[in-house]
Amino acid sequence: KPFELSDITDHVVQFSTDQYGSRFIQQKLETASVEEKTKIFPEIVPHARALMTDVFGNYVIQKFFEHGTDSQRKELANQLTGHVLPLSLQMYGCRVIQKALEVVDVDQQSQMVSELSGAIMKCVRDQNGNHVIQKCIECVPQDRIQFIISSFYGQVVALSTHPYGCRVIQFTWILTEGSRTL
Repeated sequence: KPFELSDITDHVVQFSTDQYGSRFIQQKLETASVEEKTKIFPEIVPHARALMTDVFGNYVIQKFFEHGTDSQRKELANQLTGHVLPLSLQMYGCRVIQKALEVVDVDQQSQMVSELSGAIMKCVRDQNGNHVIQKCIECVPQDRIQFIISSFYGQVVALSTHPYGCRVIQFTWILTEGSRTL
């Protein structure tokens, strides 16, 4: 019989941090029933933040954001609370933050983005954080990220000559079609 998610009960975290185990879970989550997801999700939650920064585990968390139930997405997003900035600056965590921004509701997006307040330039100039700022600009309604755009005022020249800052400025310009003067 083929191997199923139910076969790895009590070993989900172990599988998630293994290259092949992570791939197995990712593939199964794409077609898993609500019942199957519900069976393994409780094992993930207590370890969610550790998995978010793991080379293989982050992909499992991303798949749960993508294919989990609404309540599972909400619970994972709650795990981000208080940790959005450090995750945004971390190689694997920034990918989880980007995926979450794509799929959570506007209120949760706003909560996540608010945690970056005061650290926008730090993120823009960071090799990982700049991708999170771009995703905020792409996915979060403009009225919820005006403080991000405002932080660029008077900084455009400096950011345009920065290896990561230039990406954010270009991305912002493209998405807004140059409609705002920075």
